[in-house]
Amino acid sequence: MANQDEQLRLGIEAARRGDRQAAEMLLRQVVANDPDNELAWMWLASSVDDVAERRRCLENALRINPNNTRAQEALRRLGGGSSSASAERGRRVVNRLRQQQPATRQTRASGPSTGFIIVGAIALVGVIALVVFGLVFAQQNNILNPPTEVNPEEAAAAAFNPSPTPSPDPASFTDTPTPFRVIVTRDLTANALPPTFTPTFTPTATVTLTPSATPYPISGFEMLLTSLEPDATEGDLYQMQADGSGIEQLGSNVRDVVYDPSGERVAFVRDVTNDDGDPASELFVAPVDNPGNAQQLTTLGSTVSSPTWASDGIQLAFSSDFDGDDEIWVITEDGNNLRQLTENDGVIDRDPAWSPDGSQIIFASDRESPGLTKLFSMDPLNPAEPVRLGVSGGSSFAPRWSLDGTRITYINDESGDSDVYTMNADGTNPNLVTVDDGQAEDRSPAFSPDGNWIGFISNRQDDHFQSYMIDIRGVGLQRITNTARDDQSLDFYPDLSLRLLQN
Repeated sequence: MANQDEQLRLGIEAARRGDRQAAEMLLRQVVANDPDNELAWMWLASSVDDVAERRRCLENALRINPNNTRAQEALRRLGGGSSSASAERGRRVVNRLRQQQPATRQTRASGPSTGFIIVGAIALVGVIALVVFGLVFAQQNNILNPPTEVNPEEAAAAAFNPSPTPSPDPASFTDTPTPFRVIVTRDLTANALPPTFTPTFTPTATVTLTPSATPYPISGFEMLLTSLEPDATEGDLYQMQADGSGIEQLGSNVRDVVYDPSGERVAFVRDVTNDDGDPASELFVAPVDNPGNAQQLTTLGSTVSSPTWASDGIQLAFSSDFDGDDEIWVITEDGNNLRQLTENDGVIDRDPAWSPDGSQIIFASDRESPGLTKLFSMDPLNPAEPVRLGVSGGSSFAPRWSLDGTRITYINDESGDSDVYTMNADGTNPNLVTVDDGQAEDRSPAFSPDGNWIGFISNRQDDHFQSYMIDIRGVGLQRITNTARDDQSLDFYPDLSLRLLQN
């Protein structure tokens, strides 16, 4: 139950922050395990975009509590029909969920006397809870429903717009990217219900977690690694924990691998032979548990590198020299809607990294300093006017975002060798992380999901490029692979629960 309460708390916090993708994933886990959780259904209704799905969540809340006036009002505005019909539909959905529950979650049989005692106890607790809640609500009504700031009906209409923009569908996706969500930080000390719902019941108290004084252990992070055997021309794909344990080979002929936002698929680059019989590299997508079942997305017949997923899980940006020099391109996961975002003759544009909120793509370019790449940010909806980030000597490249979108890690070679740096999302406060590395070459940095660690590739201890972890403060360096191979790239499983723990 404690884990269930924790998931509910994290889901509510994500919804309040405006991180609807994380909220939806966490709250769906809650209702799958506990179909009678009214609070979870209400918050899930405020987190989904699809009107039919929102209606289904509200119907489930009404099935549990037919007197939930906020759910009734929201359904009325959605055209959800009568409360009795909605409750009946909710009952059918929840019954299906219950049938999917493990046997250990079924209610144990009890004798008639035990049943009456339980029912009586529940009724008594309910009456007491309603009385207490009524007194508290009367005193705090101005906090939960500020009369001078928000009209409840207007707020409900805003939260349950009858015609929201649905998530993009690859089958009907157009060349113009859809708008992206922006993560908004909100006060997590506010009331526990969605802002447009008036409480009609007493929610079950959730577990309050005390933040750990130490970073999350690296053994808890899962990651993908591409690594090259001696004398091989293409890398193999491995999955392991971030401390190097549990390593397992998943596939071969793979490089530049990245998880999609759900962690269920991967994009990667693979060498192929084009129609003219010449070697080329193309972009592929596959289930993470079956990379052999990969779909080829591009047929450019040139060099492709550095794929990065958009937050919608449908679009991918990548770099290709199809037009004679490296440019940034976008394609959808079904291999359609190919678009070129940058077009500059003789200019290098490479290493794209799509921000978690979808609003910008960071990339490396030598457009202002031929031969030396700097980091730039562009709006994928209006890529014509990129903005340079930060001021530094040497070349900066290989940027990656933290999962909360507040920081960027990247490589810079101003000191004479390539080192790991971090900076704020707006390009301010650059910070050298790998200090005193003995002129080692560092590559492929990536933030851990909690934002406290950076994984990277380096040759700092021997002739082989191996994987390392380091605290963002530049302390606690740990080597996590020790093989005769040369590691090429790494990526962390996007654990949304850990993402909510970021500073």
